[in-house]
Amino acid sequence: MSHQANCPSCGAPLTFRPGTMVAVCAHCTSLSARTDRDPLLIGKVAALVDSDSPLQMGMGGQFAGRKFKVMGRTQLKHPLGGFWNEWYLAFDDDRWGWLAEAQGRSYLTFRQELNQPIPPLEALSAGAELDFGSRGRWVVNELSEGIFQSAEGEIPWAVELEGRYRFADLSGANGAFATLDFSEEPPLFFVGRQLDLDELKLTGGVPRKKERLKALSLPCPHCASPLTLRAPDETQRVGCPSCGSLLDASAGKLIYLRSVKQPDARMWIPLGTEGHLRGVPLVCVGFLRRACIIEGVTYDWGEYLMMDPKHGFRWLVESDGHWNLAENVPPSEISRTGANAKALSYQGETYKRFQDVEAHVQGVYGECYWKVEINERAQVAEFVRAPISLAEERQQHPGGGEEINWSRSTYLEGAEVWKAFNLKGSAPAPQNIASNQPNPLWSRARQMGLWMLVSLVLLFILLVWNGATHREKLIHRGSYNLAERLPKIQAVTPPAEAAQEPIFFSQPFRVEDGHKNIEVKLNAPVMNSWIGVEGSIVNQDTGVAELFETSSSYYFGSDSDGAWKEGAQTGTVYLSALPAGNYLMAISPQWDGPTPPVKAFTVEVRSGVMRWSYYLIALLAILIVPALAALRALSFESRRWQESMYSASNSS
Repeated sequence: MSHQANCPSCGAPLTFRPGTMVAVCAHCTSLSARTDRDPLLIGKVAALVDSDSPLQMGMGGQFAGRKFKVMGRTQLKHPLGGFWNEWYLAFDDDRWGWLAEAQGRSYLTFRQELNQPIPPLEALSAGAELDFGSRGRWVVNELSEGIFQSAEGEIPWAVELEGRYRFADLSGANGAFATLDFSEEPPLFFVGRQLDLDELKLTGGVPRKKERLKALSLPCPHCASPLTLRAPDETQRVGCPSCGSLLDASAGKLIYLRSVKQPDARMWIPLGTEGHLRGVPLVCVGFLRRACIIEGVTYDWGEYLMMDPKHGFRWLVESDGHWNLAENVPPSEISRTGANAKALSYQGETYKRFQDVEAHVQGVYGECYWKVEINERAQVAEFVRAPISLAEERQQHPGGGEEINWSRSTYLEGAEVWKAFNLKGSAPAPQNIASNQPNPLWSRARQMGLWMLVSLVLLFILLVWNGATHREKLIHRGSYNLAERLPKIQAVTPPAEAAQEPIFFSQPFRVEDGHKNIEVKLNAPVMNSWIGVEGSIVNQDTGVAELFETSSSYYFGSDSDGAWKEGAQTGTVYLSALPAGNYLMAISPQWDGPTPPVKAFTVEVRSGVMRWSYYLIALLAILIVPALAALRALSFESRRWQESMYSASNSS
């Protein structure tokens, strides 16, 4: 039941619902704390900073089947600049919901009890894991504090003017979000998730007197050049592109801070450029030139701050003509074994550690949603699985606190960026190989692999078919005795002439199938010698002769390396298919020296002999092109990892 009271400053009525701790008078903006009797005056709150939030006091809505009403709001300032709204939703079951708006995103949380103690803030660090049993496992995103700035309506916690409230933001499984509030003892635990405001089914509210300006034009307080702020409610820092001055925008107007020497921006996408990238409307509102130093060499890149009117900010990163679209990833979705792990898991895929660097800001141009400083530094670790890379950035807050941010970068072709923002000319040709650049040679290698698979299947079918249809047949076997023939030849040879080598003629034989190949095999038991034959197979019907030549050589012995041997006591030659018919073979043996190395030899003639060497040659021909394509693709990967400090472990 609501408690009615009067403002201790102006007497206007105040309402304290169940759970309301303090209330802001709608008439005099006094902040009063609820007591058992009259409200206690705390003081007057500052004016609220205008924002483009669609939420308004008094709005109704529904979430998870429960109705609620928007009953209060606080504005808290972040140490890095900027502020966020916390809207307080009073549900019809007497629960309170905390709806936080920051950087274009909305998070709804509810207080829950924990059955175990919460570690002190000093014992936590960004990236640490917390196990709250039935309440889940969590990863610490940020350790920081919120500074009270202003408020309106009813507030369900004991807010104080200029109060500082320490907190730890956590991320959990399936997009869950939680906050540990250390403003009380013991700390409070709030659990919820990020959501779209459309899910709240908002109703009511008072129409705004005027539409919020999409852009605000102001002169640079240092050089008077016109500046256009396209996200004035979020912008904390502005870099003047004309004079290079660094400006503060946190107070609602531009305040000159200092002149800094900034490098040439080298911007491909001008500030204010609008476009649609992968279906998302984006406008370029800012640009950072960042760099790192590796082994004494400076590497720089550009980061374009893109405003998505519905889902907050995104970053478009360009380095040496390579482009990436970066989006935030909850740390809880990253699975790693330790701070220095060489690999991690994200959505079931393994990413290899590529680089660890300290990135620093060289230049600021246009708007930025935090108070970025020249030479601001962050520790960056990059993990790669092309075309995606994951980057962890660790940053210390001024005066204490730290946060960890994970981003998922998707590689883009420059032509896609040019088309999305209708840029003039063509995208610059990329230089070197980017860490997550898709390997253009894997596509060719996969095509060749598919071709190889199909070819191997066809080769196997051909092999099986030939094995089933080939019927090897011995059509002639003849034994030829040199010991008998040679003395007769030598007897008729004049002494002054060398003995002539004999010529043998085979018995007639028949070739039945004129479509099968012919194999002629010489068998001779040579020992440390050789013998060859020249012959012809003559068609007795047509007189056409098919010539052939083969030899047999076999040597053996021993030396300091041990026994050795080479050659074979057989020699084989293959002929094309012979037409069916009757054949006769003439054979002329040859050797070195006055006497033959063997007493006799045999010659066999077969038809329909399988030539396994042909299939081996075909197999090599099938394999060589895909193998070369794969080697080229692997060479690309090798050159990619040569740029990594973890190349020795990851390229293997």
